[in-house]
Amino acid sequence: MGEQTAWRFTAGWGGMSTRVDANDRTDDEGSTPVAVQESRVRAPRATRATAKGDRADTGCAPMVIAFFNQKGGTAKTTSTLNIGAALAERGHSVLAIDLDPQASLTMALGIDIQSLELSSYDLLIDEGVTAAMIAQPTRIPGLSLIPSHPDLAVAELELLNALERERSLSRKLSPEARKELGARFILIDCPPSLNIVSINILVAMDYLVIPIEPHPLSIMVLPRLFDTVARVRRLNPTMRNLGFLPTKVHGTSRLAKEMIVALHENFPDLTVLPSIPLSVQGAQSVAQYSSILDYSPRSPVAEAYRQVARELEKAVCP
Repeated sequence: MGEQTAWRFTAGWGGMSTRVDANDRTDDEGSTPVAVQESRVRAPRATRATAKGDRADTGCAPMVIAFFNQKGGTAKTTSTLNIGAALAERGHSVLAIDLDPQASLTMALGIDIQSLELSSYDLLIDEGVTAAMIAQPTRIPGLSLIPSHPDLAVAELELLNALERERSLSRKLSPEARKELGARFILIDCPPSLNIVSINILVAMDYLVIPIEPHPLSIMVLPRLFDTVARVRRLNPTMRNLGFLPTKVHGTSRLAKEMIVALHENFPDLTVLPSIPLSVQGAQSVAQYSSILDYSPRSPVAEAYRQVARELEKAVCP
């Protein structure tokens, strides 16, 4: 065969451009990947929390963190679940809100959707329903959930004529409501779309985390995401972007490494959080209605999520 061929993709955000090898190879499927450790990625070494609750809730105000990316398949749900579990392991009270009509987070926590009387649909649509009325405990200590329901898919139509429809969620997550909930961290699992529900999330959140698979298509769609965030900023001028969360990272993949370098080079003002390794154990833990921290506490994936939780903890409440 002739020389290896390579191709280049360019996305229209800040002149983003990088070269990737068309013959990018990874280890055999049975190998255990590890997080990508690039010299450019100044991530702290992954270590387990010293003890359960080694940093209990302090006087910091409750904060809303949204795991947002309009592209599907970026591990938003598993990241919300496992980072929530990691923060709870560190002694924080955590509330997760499932705002995806697919209700994947709700099902992953073993909740029967058909038996729900109230869900995140009611949170957005019914003025008489509060977040505290819907929140319920989960089998993960310290983590509660506002579950989703497929009815959420029609919420956009029902909000069309609502007054200040973009603020429906922020009204339900007011400082008073957050105090009633008693959660130090409120994590939102977002839908893979840009619609009125997504806008509600961006208006209500304090912090944005962008889960991203290290793949060219994932980077190509970023301009639309940032354009939406910029438009919403006038409704939420204090929002802060905590950066990218690389997920499904195969440690030996040249493509994954080059994509992470591209994030650093093209978005130098944004943090690239510690990478989450690609592993079948994540899916296995969901099948057991558990977090990866409980299912395989010493695995590279569990350690990576603990590392991310520590980084978010420091950023939100130094």
